[in-house]
Amino acid sequence: MLKIIIEKSFKKDIERDKKSGNYSKKDFDLLKSLIISLQNQHEIDKRFKRHPLKGDMKGFESIHVKNDWLLIFKVDEEFLYLLMIGKHKQVYKKFS
Repeated sequence: MLKIIIEKSFKKDIERDKKSGNYSKKDFDLLKSLIISLQNQHEIDKRFKRHPLKGDMKGFESIHVKNDWLLIFKVDEEFLYLLMIGKHKQVYKKFS
């Protein structure tokens, strides 16, 4: 089981998304289950479109929790780093 490191940016993103009212408890429960699956190094269902990122974000991966709600993370031998969550525009804006 990987240890989780939650980056400050992820914490801010979660608070923003909770306050926005755009996401239900069911959405946050799904996010939590995906994080647990990543932590336990289980395979992620293809419908979540897990993929490596390129360019300035090389070394990170993305999962589509919902169509336009992305989890950006990194996995190494020991840790699962939770970097960001948000819409495409929010996530990629930070790396532009």
